[in-house]
Amino acid sequence: MRLLAINQFYAPDHSATSQLLTELCEDLVAAGDRVTVIASRGTYLGGTKLPARETIRGVDVVRAAATSLGKASVAHRLADYGTFGTSAMLELARAARPDLILALTTPPMIASAAAIVARARGVPLVTWVQDLYPEVAVAFGVLRAGSIVSLALARIARLTQRAACLSVALSDGMAARLAAQGQAPARVRVVSNWSDGQRIYPVPQEANAFRRAHGLEGRFVVGYSGNFGLGHDLASLIDAARRLEKSLPELLVLLVGDGARRGEIERLARGLDNVRVLPYQPRESLHESLSAADIHVATLAADLEGLLVPSKLYGILAAGRPLIYAGPEACEVARVVREHDLGFVVPPGDAEALAHAICRAARAVETTREMGARSRRVFDRHFDRPHAVARFRSVLREAVAGCAA
Repeated sequence: MRLLAINQFYAPDHSATSQLLTELCEDLVAAGDRVTVIASRGTYLGGTKLPARETIRGVDVVRAAATSLGKASVAHRLADYGTFGTSAMLELARAARPDLILALTTPPMIASAAAIVARARGVPLVTWVQDLYPEVAVAFGVLRAGSIVSLALARIARLTQRAACLSVALSDGMAARLAAQGQAPARVRVVSNWSDGQRIYPVPQEANAFRRAHGLEGRFVVGYSGNFGLGHDLASLIDAARRLEKSLPELLVLLVGDGARRGEIERLARGLDNVRVLPYQPRESLHESLSAADIHVATLAADLEGLLVPSKLYGILAAGRPLIYAGPEACEVARVVREHDLGFVVPPGDAEALAHAICRAARAVETTREMGARSRRVFDRHFDRPHAVARFRSVLREAVAGCAA
């Protein structure tokens, strides 16, 4: 199978979609497929410029010219999106003809450009939907519901999904949203995101170099690892830490990551001795940084159910840690946590409920550790990289076999 994939970010970028696409493409190459990726020369946080062409572990990477301003403002995002979208479409048009085009959803609407090229070249298109636009932009307040721009983008998204031979959704809720957006339910396949269980695995606290390096011994650590983005409510987590400052003195809320809201997060945490903010950690040490927490938190805004699925779930499970999920009940994360008893589910934006869940975990440490051990067992059965990639490859081969004619 000759696959041409397009996404704004690819290795060595650390963003979630970059890591997932990198792992998928490397495993496809290992299985005998030929893979080319079109990505940006810029990176998620901006500033860095990557080589125009290189081969990474058998994957041919073509990086289109684009600005690399990062996520600090909407204007910076739009500049990065626009310049990459234009250059990437040209690269798509002149690349060697593949058997299949796989388009992710970063930047928004890039799959629309891929649909145009796929149709012109008579190549099947598969969309891999990590988030739904323009609905996400409306939920974030970037676009106004019912505006000319949002209606136009909704029309483009509908036409794009109809042009796709198959669409990959991350959950049943997202599959339902795709159907509402215009994709035929029979052409939607659900494949959850994943993590690499060989790279991320439980590290006992007494042997954890990250805990020693950051002086975490004797603390009950509540971790958050990932993007400080618009869809993630970290203000409630910091508020919960403030409420517990005196009643739970061993608590430390450890926020590891970066993103558009970093400045806001640092301001909210100012003066709190039980909140610490650290930058993204190298991929090769994620097993230690994720294992350093006693329990993790994942959040999702109430109106984002079915539009996003927090992919940090899978790394947390791989590290053998339980989870407090603060988000809408219908989200895939809530289902996994409840179905397998892997932690707690609390309403989004409810700092009091979040503080109560943290207290329960801290005051029943053995039970918390049992949930963590169960997390890794569930991960091994359902969410490890080989299982998910095998499912994904079967979808791609289905598309080649069923749509090429």
